[in-house]
Amino acid sequence: MVNHVRPSRLPMSDARRADLDLSWTFSVSRAPGSDMLAARMSRAALDALGAEDQCGKVVAEAVELACGYLVQYGLARRYRVTLGLDGPRCAVAITDYGYDQPASYWHGGDLPAPATSGEVAALCRELSEQMDGVQVHHALDGAVLVRFRTHLPPAPGTAPGPAARGGPIGPAPARSPAPGAPPVLGTDVGTP
Repeated sequence: MVNHVRPSRLPMSDARRADLDLSWTFSVSRAPGSDMLAARMSRAALDALGAEDQCGKVVAEAVELACGYLVQYGLARRYRVTLGLDGPRCAVAITDYGYDQPASYWHGGDLPAPATSGEVAALCRELSEQMDGVQVHHALDGAVLVRFRTHLPPAPGTAPGPAARGGPIGPAPARSPAPGAPPVLGTDVGTP
């Protein structure tokens, strides 16, 4: 006999939500359409956590935009999307760092044209319309990192947490590369 269990959702108004600190990571093949798949998976995670429909939609659209950029300008066969939630804060990182590069990269074969500074700036501007702390990094080895953050609004009738009142949000600030590591090129846009 099969028991069907209804998935439980933790509504935004639940006091236990303030203690919520989790990270959800998945990887997908760098292929046409993977940007839409990544957006749907991110939206599903936010929906399961009880995020408001509009907030989940906005984050999913930003994920799709950033993943589309990585599909166009990245070199690796796969990339990873990390959605981090800490109370009302949501941080997203999309990267192909650490994944194998195609053999053509190492042998001088046909590679996608690198993004121009204008294309990087356009992505940053578009993401910054809805997100904070937008960062786009291109490493010399062709790896790409796009990250941004936003607040998940509290449910009506609840008091905002410390982050909503101006505390720090998002991933840790970028660190200098390890000695001997290739430098990271990038553009940072948004609020510190």
